[in-house]
Amino acid sequence: MEIELGGISDTDIMLFTKHLSVVLKSGVALIEGLEMLEDQSKGKMRKICTDIRSKVSAGDSFYAALSEHKKYFSPIYLNMIHSGEQSGTLQENLERLSMELKNSISLRKKVKSAMLYPMMVFIAVFGLGMSVAIFVLPKILPLFATLDVELPVTTRGLIFVAEVFQNYGLGILVGTVVFFVFLFWLLKRDFVKPISHRIILVIPVINTIVKNINLERFNRTLGTMLETGLTVDKSLAITGEAIENRAYRKAILSIIPKVESGDTLSASFSAYPRLFPPITVKMIGVGEKTGNLAGTLKYLSGYYQDEVDEAVKNLSVIIEPVLLIIIGVIVGTVAISILGPIYKITGSLNG
Repeated sequence: MEIELGGISDTDIMLFTKHLSVVLKSGVALIEGLEMLEDQSKGKMRKICTDIRSKVSAGDSFYAALSEHKKYFSPIYLNMIHSGEQSGTLQENLERLSMELKNSISLRKKVKSAMLYPMMVFIAVFGLGMSVAIFVLPKILPLFATLDVELPVTTRGLIFVAEVFQNYGLGILVGTVVFFVFLFWLLKRDFVKPISHRIILVIPVINTIVKNINLERFNRTLGTMLETGLTVDKSLAITGEAIENRAYRKAILSIIPKVESGDTLSASFSAYPRLFPPITVKMIGVGEKTGNLAGTLKYLSGYYQDEVDEAVKNLSVIIEPVLLIIIGVIVGTVAISILGPIYKITGSLNG
């Protein structure tokens, strides 16, 4: 019995698509290409390749075989495969898909990499603060409570914090961990996403990156769908489902009836200036007038990808000073709270 290790990542799907495109381009038949990929694959990906190959060998279309695994192949992917099979451009669509997946993975990695440093600093500061509050303050600050000296407000505040953590430190630590785990779980729920996704769009610094990511994904996906020959309304429906942010998804899906009734895309999107800036609306309008809407959307996709790259590069530069200020305030407050009473005692002895 074969043991499956791990799941299937976007990179696995991208490599599957890229390799199949190269194989078909070299003149190999689809079934033979799938057999080659099956031999090269491992774990769960190999099981899926086997299932797809067996269904295609039994007479099913490649699109129908892939549709049995919608968990791993998105609606965009399936529609491009379907269009490629019908139009005889399967190899070209596979190559196009591999590039789309590569760009998407690259963008996601850049964002995660940019967020790694601030998150590590935040965790370090939080851990340091909890350690001081639980292990250091309860041993040092109670000494000041016995002194016949008027303590500063900050010192009295630290004494209170020390007493709280001395009595309830473990509960606070466990409660904090439980809170963050619950918050992470809650933010993944569908009923919360419409609210949380709108909140993200108004948070300074973060909102710019989130908007540019969604605009890049929107323009890239819609442009790709139109290149395959799909109608505008069908392309919008697929694009809307591919966008993760619920505010953007709702806006995209809401304009489909307007487009079906004869309105232009630029006029429809102009009703959402907070989500689709004027440059996007105007460029879409130019694309519609010139008959090169797909090309215009591809240009906009590249533009917003550059904007995301620039914002991601500057993210740590923006966040680092803020984190340093927070650390400085915490350290300074603790230092003043501890040294203040010592100076008072020293002064009274010299007097």
